[in-house]
Amino acid sequence: MGFRAIKELSTKDGARIDLAILRGDEKILAIEFENSYKWIKQRILYNAIKAHRDGFKHLWVVYPFRGRPLRNSWVTEYITELGVKVEVVHPKEVEDELRTFLTVIAK
Repeated sequence: MGFRAIKELSTKDGARIDLAILRGDEKILAIEFENSYKWIKQRILYNAIKAHRDGFKHLWVVYPFRGRPLRNSWVTEYITELGVKVEVVHPKEVEDELRTFLTVIAK
């Protein structure tokens, strides 16, 4: 489908995105891996800011806990203002979700 993945993509302002999915120069999806529930809302906000500043419109946060960190959260309002679509995905669901997401984007 013409996609490529880059591990630890360095952004133009010196931050890093854990995994970036690109199609040519088009930035398709930023993926960040979080393994702690401590400060998770703030961490997701920071990840959304990094993704936005580097030109991504989609961010996935791979989060191993079953809680919903953005449910009824003040962070959701800020992320909405950035225009980044954020999804929290469990590690067991990443492969299927990614396949579906890329199939839709490829059309």
